[in-house]
Amino acid sequence: MIWVSWRRQRAQLITLLGMLVVGAGVITLLRSNMIDAINSSQLARCVTLPLQECAAPEAAKAFQEQWSNPLDIARAMIIGVPALIGVFIGAPLFARELEQGTHVLAFTQSVSRTRWMLSKLAIALAPALILLITLQYLVSSWLTAAGTLGPLKNSAFTALNFGIQHASPVGYTLFAFALGTFIGVVSRRTLVAMTAGLGAFVVMRFALSGLVDNLVPAQRVELAPDKQLTVYQDGSLVLEKGWLDAAGQPVPGERVAGLLQNCKSTGTQEAFLACLPKSGLARQYASFIPESQAWQVHLVDAAIFGGLAILLLVGTAWVLRRQS
Repeated sequence: MIWVSWRRQRAQLITLLGMLVVGAGVITLLRSNMIDAINSSQLARCVTLPLQECAAPEAAKAFQEQWSNPLDIARAMIIGVPALIGVFIGAPLFARELEQGTHVLAFTQSVSRTRWMLSKLAIALAPALILLITLQYLVSSWLTAAGTLGPLKNSAFTALNFGIQHASPVGYTLFAFALGTFIGVVSRRTLVAMTAGLGAFVVMRFALSGLVDNLVPAQRVELAPDKQLTVYQDGSLVLEKGWLDAAGQPVPGERVAGLLQNCKSTGTQEAFLACLPKSGLARQYASFIPESQAWQVHLVDAAIFGGLAILLLVGTAWVLRRQS
């Protein structure tokens, strides 16, 4: 059965192998060239420093202009790989069999439908995960070599940085693959499964991002009006921010805008700060997840998408067992 699955899926597997070889080769070459550029520009020490503390700021800016696009493309590639796996590997996996009627031959053999399904899933999913994890590792290594001269200077919670780190890409891949297979067995049409699977994956990917953030325990900070919130500069993920009145209750945002405008009309900074508590803006507050806890968000993210993938695969098995 494994040999038959391999024969039926060899085109996709050969494509995955080609993507792995080409992708790994290109990333390794670009990483080597970038390290040479860092050393030749004497920027090795700037990799671990903020740009304003770099001894050669002009050279650092030139380096960033030269390498920002390749690094962004590499990150976008890791973001896009799960969707491609779902569309071109997961969606046609069973939909093509059902559409062409070749599943009938498999169902008449001595091998059970469950074993037939599991062998096809294993042959398709394992190489896809190997491709993703390998490319993810190579891109992460490339970004690490660039240090603060590259995208890592931004927060770990920025869209491109978060989507390529830790276990999140694996969770996305499992979900995209399972979603494609489920839609494929329900629709019994390859093109429908590919199109609907891509659309559903993109929608769910963005719809669940807010849910993930709210499932991780957040920290809270409260400051006097004359202090500055630094949660954004610290790279934290800010879930909520605003003002509190003297009783510690949040002040509605539309009211805050008017009160701030009234206090600004007082003229000096001292008068402005003195006006804030009198007008009802006693303290600032922010709820946030520190950048050091990004790994917790990744684990929750992967658990949600992985759990949905399991449910979809169970649904796929249930539908397949009832196919004629």
